[in-house]
Amino acid sequence: MIRILFVCTGNIFRSRFAEEVFNHLCKTKNVNATAFSAGLQVGKYRQRKMYKPALIELKRLEIIPSRSDEDSIHINDIDISIYDQIICMDRQEHKPMVDSNQFLSSYAIKYWDIVDMPKVSSQISLPKCYKKVDELVKQLH
Repeated sequence: MIRILFVCTGNIFRSRFAEEVFNHLCKTKNVNATAFSAGLQVGKYRQRKMYKPALIELKRLEIIPSRSDEDSIHINDIDISIYDQIICMDRQEHKPMVDSNQFLSSYAIKYWDIVDMPKVSSQISLPKCYKKVDELVKQLH
């Protein structure tokens, strides 16, 4: 079983969306892989559940989220050693946070270029995220 960890800032939008899409695609394509997600600065936000634009896009894609009612999780609160890949959603935003986190210093982290709202609309960032996740699933298939 391949394990992927998607990471963003608050673990309410991009990483949660990527997790749900990845798990859905793996299930429908019979890929032996699973994903989870976490955030780098979870405590800075009052919102702790999945952000509404992500839920709307999942519904449009006919993906029923399995963790929509769960609170966001800080990356320091999980065992990241179990993951085969750790993917942060945006290099420019997340690399400084990763570099300042002593728990992450020994891990190889991949970075995508999925920019967060309000800099980029969810109508741009979520389809881009879907495409990257789909490409990853195809690589693993």
